[in-house]
Amino acid sequence: MAPSMRALYRWTGRALVEGIDHGFSVILKAWVRDTETDVPVQWNYWKREFLAYNSGMLEELLGIEAPRLLGAVDEDEHVYVWLEDVRAASESRWLTDRYVLAARHLGRFNGVYAQGRPVPDVTFLTRTYLRSWTTWIPWLDSVRSPATWSDPLVAVAIPSPPIARLERLHSMIAPLFDRLEALPQTLAHLDAWRANLIGSRRASGDLRTVAIDWSFVGTAPLGQEVAILVGGSHIWLDAEPDELGTMSERSFAAYVDGLRDAGWRGDGRAVRFAYAASAALYMVPPLPFWFARIADPARREWLERKCRRDAHEVVRAWTLLLDHMLGLADEAYALADRLD
Repeated sequence: MAPSMRALYRWTGRALVEGIDHGFSVILKAWVRDTETDVPVQWNYWKREFLAYNSGMLEELLGIEAPRLLGAVDEDEHVYVWLEDVRAASESRWLTDRYVLAARHLGRFNGVYAQGRPVPDVTFLTRTYLRSWTTWIPWLDSVRSPATWSDPLVAVAIPSPPIARLERLHSMIAPLFDRLEALPQTLAHLDAWRANLIGSRRASGDLRTVAIDWSFVGTAPLGQEVAILVGGSHIWLDAEPDELGTMSERSFAAYVDGLRDAGWRGDGRAVRFAYAASAALYMVPPLPFWFARIADPARREWLERKCRRDAHEVVRAWTLLLDHMLGLADEAYALADRLD
């Protein structure tokens, strides 16, 4: 959905409750109807998050939590939700251990539905979110364009662009998704990377992971959720680039532990295939697109602000990310043959 079609506000104030003065803070999310994304099965359906909250399906999640719904208004062309303002624990930048804990929480969330809890019977869930995302980006043009790899920062970091490996992944999009979508499906958030996760504490002091922005909630194979956590948390350098390999493996292992916490005892090879294939299909497409734009001074300045690093560090991090994701693609090809 276009940014002009939605808005987010924090409302703060004070109120007397039984004669006692209390401060309060709540979140208001608003959406305007978008006629271009007005079909419930579309991956970017404009009203999905509103409907997810209003359906009650986010009230009793296990593993992760959603902010509590405080109120909702549907005016047809405009919809609104009032939500709990979840306060983060003290850490602003997550260390690898916190991503690993979030991965375990996501595994518990996905695992409950894999173990028989019914996926909500609603029409607005995404069914092929990642396929739609991957094919929405015209990334093969960027792969084959010399301009993508010609900026000095990119040319130094990637002196021999892996064009053949990128072309192979592009040629495998359809068969990989056919296999992914044939696997048993679970309920998934599908946008659970760092910007959409809040590390908070319960009154008991226990850490909890609260997921916001449920715009893509739908069904996916076990393993896809954690692939988005790892890849999405590295594209804007929220996670530490030099710990990518460690975070990837530890997060996947923790995710499987979370599945087992929920009682799942299924085929680990299928989960690993879904992780490897989904990570590559999710994170490789935007990288050539962004490599091609690093030479634009305005884009470079925006990226440096977004990533809180200079352009040299951003390109270096993306180079590590591309190499890791292409390695996972190679693993997915091999695993696909062994799943037959």
